[in-house]
Amino acid sequence: MVRVRIVLSLFAVVLLASAFAFADNVVYDNGGPNQQNGNEMTNWTQSEDFVLSQNYNITDIHFWDIESSPGYAGSISWWITGDSGGQPDFSKLFGSGSANPTRVNTQCGILGVYCEYSNDWSINPLALLGGVTYHLVLHNGPIDHDSRDEFYWETTNNPVGEAGLECFLPNSACTSGTGAYSSNGQEHAFYLTGNQVPEPGTLVLLGTGILGGFAGLRRRFM
Repeated sequence: MVRVRIVLSLFAVVLLASAFAFADNVVYDNGGPNQQNGNEMTNWTQSEDFVLSQNYNITDIHFWDIESSPGYAGSISWWITGDSGGQPDFSKLFGSGSANPTRVNTQCGILGVYCEYSNDWSINPLALLGGVTYHLVLHNGPIDHDSRDEFYWETTNNPVGEAGLECFLPNSACTSGTGAYSSNGQEHAFYLTGNQVPEPGTLVLLGTGILGGFAGLRRRFM
């Protein structure tokens, strides 16, 4: 009987875990690269706003760049902030880090001199609310690396929301407070992947159903 109880308990745990396992999907898409332009992101930090359609856990960040030598600085610094008057608000910082993205060279010779790369990395799941304006801020390398390295966040033909923003370095206000950014007049290629955050009522129903099923099995086998 003890063995049966253990098996049934493990079965209930597996069911509960599978019920909450949502596959990662694209939860925000700002458009793909157009191979026409970009904004330098070593001597500047670059920002794009985004609004999710509903509550999601963000798990991965994806963007495209075009670059020439010296180009990639070995890492990408990133921040996800709140919004204040259309500006990134670093007093409302939801996530940040230094990423070592998976980089894929997709084409060279763009505009005669640039190579295009896709950049993808995972982050610790970041719960964000639907209908709220956030900003994704990116920089090539650590923030104290601020020489112009000819590394550009590539533009897109599928603009969503307001045009991108940029802040010239070195300037500590680029990653603190608000009000340091100005429009660069471009929309940039990126998307976010993640999974849906279940509503509390859904969690209760799933838990009740699993426990009810476990109780029925317990009565049957004991």
